[in-house]
Amino acid sequence: MAMRGTKTTVYLPEELRRTVKKHLIDTGETLSKYVEIALENQLAFDKTRAGKKRLKAKQKADEIDSVIRDLTKD
Repeated sequence: MAMRGTKTTVYLPEELRRTVKKHLIDTGETLSKYVEIALENQLAFDKTRAGKKRLKAKQKADEIDSVIRDLTKD
């Protein structure tokens, strides 16, 4: 019996959606399985040293953006 998950809506740029749809038709893969694999790979990468560096850099950029927003409110 196949495992069922929770339904989630994801919005993609049209060109990416078309490319993925063609790839899935060519490979016979389901979008759910493809997304599952992609998300698991991204989570695994985020646990690596390079992934942690990327996340830390993004966090710093978000903090700087927040400070800039706060300064421009006045």
